[in-house]
Amino acid sequence: MRISLEELGRNRTLVSVAGSVAIHALVFAALVWVKPPLTVMTVKRGEPLFVELPEADEQAQRGLPAPPTPERAKVPPAPKPVVPAARPAPAPPAPPMVAKAAPEPEPAMPLPAPSTPPAPSTPPVAPTPEPPPSVAQAPTPAEPPREAPPEAAGPRVAVAPPTPRETVPDIRSALRRGGPGRAGGSGEGRAGIEGEPIPLDSKDPRYNDYLDRIRRMIKSKWGYPCVRNQATDPCEYKSAQLTVEFGILKEGRVPYVTVLQRSGFDIYDDYAVNAIKFASPFPPLPPALMAAARPGSTGVPITVHFIYVLESSLTNLLR
Repeated sequence: MRISLEELGRNRTLVSVAGSVAIHALVFAALVWVKPPLTVMTVKRGEPLFVELPEADEQAQRGLPAPPTPERAKVPPAPKPVVPAARPAPAPPAPPMVAKAAPEPEPAMPLPAPSTPPAPSTPPVAPTPEPPPSVAQAPTPAEPPREAPPEAAGPRVAVAPPTPRETVPDIRSALRRGGPGRAGGSGEGRAGIEGEPIPLDSKDPRYNDYLDRIRRMIKSKWGYPCVRNQATDPCEYKSAQLTVEFGILKEGRVPYVTVLQRSGFDIYDDYAVNAIKFASPFPPLPPALMAAARPGSTGVPITVHFIYVLESSLTNLLR
């Protein structure tokens, strides 16, 4: 009997221990199952915040958070120079406030009153023009004269044509001017120019530059015309040459042009003579060239050779 009691006591202790363990297990399990959802909710909500804070904390730990905060505090002191803002304080002397007094002249609004008299003034004027309309109809035919201005515009365009007119007529008209009457004529005479003529192609260094300038001026006015055959009527170019003498007065004017040796074609002689006329007046004679003239002479005579050369291409030479 004793043995059975002891066994019963042992069994009770085991049962009590097992029961307590089971109860604790249940309580623990209940706590575990209840807390996780709460903790999960808090963790999920706080994770994005905690992720950023640790990074800031790590940087603070590396640089010792205590000192960096004062450094940031040092940054704001820089704006302290805002003290100059005290200068804007003088803004109070804003005179525009006085400008507001200007609106006071608004009482000048009585001016609109005169606007009323203009209205009556217009009616009396209106009746007076009404009768003239019939008279005004008469001036309407005067409008055609206004078309005349466009005709005036035409003359402006005609200003350009004079240039082409000079091409053909001037070549012949030059012979009718005060210069030589025709190629080979004496024109106004020698005008006091005496002495032996100087060749245009002279190499004398005293006046070579001046003569070369004269040659270029004549060359720019000289052309190579064609000779029309009276039998077959074609216009052909010929080879020819002629010699011309002309005088230059001290101031550069040309009083005469004479053909000493003809080319055999009047048109070539005329082109050579006219080239000299169109190129004149020339620059004043240099002192060195006047010194070479005969004493008492009013200028210098010059001889020039015109050469027309017909090759594969038209060529004219001036010497």
